[in-house]
Amino acid sequence: MLSLVALRTILFTLALGLMLSSCALFSRNSFPEQTSKSLERIEPALDSKNFSIEDQWWQAFGDEQLNLLISQGLTQSTSLDIAAAKIASTKSMLEAERANFLPQVAISGAVDRQQLSTNYIFLPGMPVYTGYGNVNASLSWSLDIWGKQKKYFDAAKNQMKSAQASYMASRLLISTTIARVYIDYDRMTRSRHFYARDFEVRKILYRIAQERLRTGMIDVVLLNQRKLEMDNAEVNMKQADLSIRMVQHQIAALVQEGPTWGESLKDPSLKTSALNLPEKIPSNLLERRPDLQALLSQIDAAKLQLEGAKLEYLPDINLTGFAGFQSFGLSQLFSSNSSQFSIGPLINLPIFDGGSIAANITGKEAGRNVAVANYQEQLLQALRDVADGIASVKSTQENFISNQTAYQSAKSNFDISRRRNEVGIISKEGVINSEESSLTQGQALADAKAKMLTANVILVQALGGSYLESSRQLNDPASAK
Repeated sequence: MLSLVALRTILFTLALGLMLSSCALFSRNSFPEQTSKSLERIEPALDSKNFSIEDQWWQAFGDEQLNLLISQGLTQSTSLDIAAAKIASTKSMLEAERANFLPQVAISGAVDRQQLSTNYIFLPGMPVYTGYGNVNASLSWSLDIWGKQKKYFDAAKNQMKSAQASYMASRLLISTTIARVYIDYDRMTRSRHFYARDFEVRKILYRIAQERLRTGMIDVVLLNQRKLEMDNAEVNMKQADLSIRMVQHQIAALVQEGPTWGESLKDPSLKTSALNLPEKIPSNLLERRPDLQALLSQIDAAKLQLEGAKLEYLPDINLTGFAGFQSFGLSQLFSSNSSQFSIGPLINLPIFDGGSIAANITGKEAGRNVAVANYQEQLLQALRDVADGIASVKSTQENFISNQTAYQSAKSNFDISRRRNEVGIISKEGVINSEESSLTQGQALADAKAKMLTANVILVQALGGSYLESSRQLNDPASAK
């Protein structure tokens, strides 16, 4: 046990260090703390109704090829590999902080041949040339009296949470990007069908114009007009072929494949089933968005790092000790008289540090404010994304229904014209003109469908996809069964 004098010495040194550290602690001007507004203050009109987004929400479109593409994209994405590496990096930092709580034990040893100085500590009879040996087991244990290491450990945990949320945000971005490009691919293939048929129709009209020119029923101006319309239709068809090829290459790149692989993709078969997304901004938007959760974790980590930095002013108290053997003359190294032992507290008092602790605190305060500002900016953008997405879903759905009705009417008129032509009521040119109207409405319907599906995907991304449900399953093992 420590003697009374030694105990008093330790307590006096500790008290003196605290007084000197306190002077240093309050001698700086703190950086003003940045504050953020809550979601409820920014947007009071929130919807508290519960709704869920399936983990594989894209399966609602009923296209097996899309399901395979997104699965492959999530499996082979290099951006996800980077995000996973960041998780591993933050986990290693967490383990390093955890190690500071545990006793550090090491074994060291040294053996050499020495020439001793006869003018220093030299026992009579000792040989000038002698062997020296030292074998020790050392102990160092940070007691973390002020909780500084605990602050840094909790900060590291929040950094890992941020990396995990960022990983989920990357997954959401990959799945929504592939889905949006695939929807564009669907629109282009449908457009290619209408352009090809339009080109055939224009060729028929041009041949009709040639026959009428020979009979003198029209002049060359109308013939040239038909020729121009046919050429434009051919250009549109070839441009559609090029667009399809380029979007196939884009899809291939998204799933980490070469361009030739993308050219083998089949035409999409997307359904127009609804995803049952909310009509108002949900009150649990913060929990739904992985990017917002990542930023919130970064704020918590920055605050904990700041609190830990402020505790650097206080003295570190570690328990240190060693036990082993030391001797001149290797033959006596492990004898009982060569044993040695030491244990006791080690106090480090930061009194004059040239302002390094204060500078570190200021930097941590600035980092905290940057994290708060980034979160506030992203929160406002998230609210705008969701509001725009809800409005876009509603508008594009109404537009799709209108175009669907118009297309059905145009197809009906075309069928009527075709039957009338069969009984000789109208000419073949009249039937073709009716078909042109049907093709135009079909093209408009394809565009409307693509816009509606894309709006749904964008809203899924704005709402955070299935991140909330995934988080619940991670926190509640029973719900994952």
